[in-house]
Amino acid sequence: MAHILFYPAFPDLESLYDQLYRSIWHFSPMAERIDKITFAFSGPAAALPEADQCLLTASSRISPDFDPDIVNFTADFLGRISLVHENELRQASESVDAIFVWNAAVKQTVKDAQGIGQAQKADVVVVDPNSVQQETLAVIKFAYSLWSIEELDSLVAESYSLFQEHATKWKGRSISAFGNGPSLSATMSDKVDLGDSVRAVCNSTICDEQSLLYLNPELLFCGDPVQHCGVSRYAGDFRRGMAKALENPNRVLFTQLGYVPYFRSVTPPECHNRIIGIGNDRRPKFNLNLEAEYLSAATANIFTMLVLPVVCTLSKNIDIYGCDGMPFREASNPWQHANEMDYSKSMSVTHRVHKDFWNRNYEEEYWSYCRDLFDILSTAEQTGYNVRIRTPSFVPALASRFIDY
Repeated sequence: MAHILFYPAFPDLESLYDQLYRSIWHFSPMAERIDKITFAFSGPAAALPEADQCLLTASSRISPDFDPDIVNFTADFLGRISLVHENELRQASESVDAIFVWNAAVKQTVKDAQGIGQAQKADVVVVDPNSVQQETLAVIKFAYSLWSIEELDSLVAESYSLFQEHATKWKGRSISAFGNGPSLSATMSDKVDLGDSVRAVCNSTICDEQSLLYLNPELLFCGDPVQHCGVSRYAGDFRRGMAKALENPNRVLFTQLGYVPYFRSVTPPECHNRIIGIGNDRRPKFNLNLEAEYLSAATANIFTMLVLPVVCTLSKNIDIYGCDGMPFREASNPWQHANEMDYSKSMSVTHRVHKDFWNRNYEEEYWSYCRDLFDILSTAEQTGYNVRIRTPSFVPALASRFIDY
């Protein structure tokens, strides 16, 4: 059983609630493994609410920028949340297993937390969304440290077994894989004939009813920590859309392995054997045969990390649509998407909830994506794959393989 302390003390209830309700979601699959999560408050002692009351009345306290469905998990944390005043912080820091630094604006704060961690032999995790780009991943990574090796192995084995079971439906058939670039809209408006291919879609397309109706995909892919497994209202909307898409019993969702318990917690039990996780690691070569080794190469793009490894495992004949990329002179900007205005508007909330996540080197990400696609497609073609690019693209490896329909 773990005791987690948030550090430093919170100066106001708004910042305390922000981290409290983030924690409810992040630790929701591990609630039974947590003995206590302590939050210290430096405001007036009389203003400090009762912990369980914050859980029972969460709907009136949670930020409007957060997924409102987080309140569905608060009951699992009754008796596990401790709210103390700042003058009790020293006592609260004794016998802790982890210290979460929620505000790293002052370097000394991190140093002080590290000192406490060293004295208590506790992990120190910096989770400040204003200064840590991957704060969601940092929390989830620690959350999984509360699982045993046997439990982690079981999660991998179950996903691999489900992958093999479902793969028999698609093995050997041609596959049409869709990015969600602007040309996706043209593919549908032009009523492109996709034949009897298996269709694979990713990310926001999963929630686009018009795209689902036309493409009728069987393979769904997502894997972004903020947009899909984060705490924001946008992430919640995505998960509700994902659950709706999975009402079709012919659809299977592929995601990063660690997100499986989170996605199963927001979908009906009949969907759970159609949510499959795939682990990844840093490796020099891409793995295009997940049956031989059930791991993909870690990249910053869903298409290179999950979509292509899965579809290449299933078929030697692959058509790719909607991976537009961008001119290199524009590579310092975020990606463009189908239905860009609606997408950008709905995504704006994630910029408020995960501020530093968007402080990224888009140019380097784009260059890496282009290099990865060159390596993957070259490797695939050398081993007998027939990959055709069916919509125009600025990505060199795709542009050189473009075949107009």
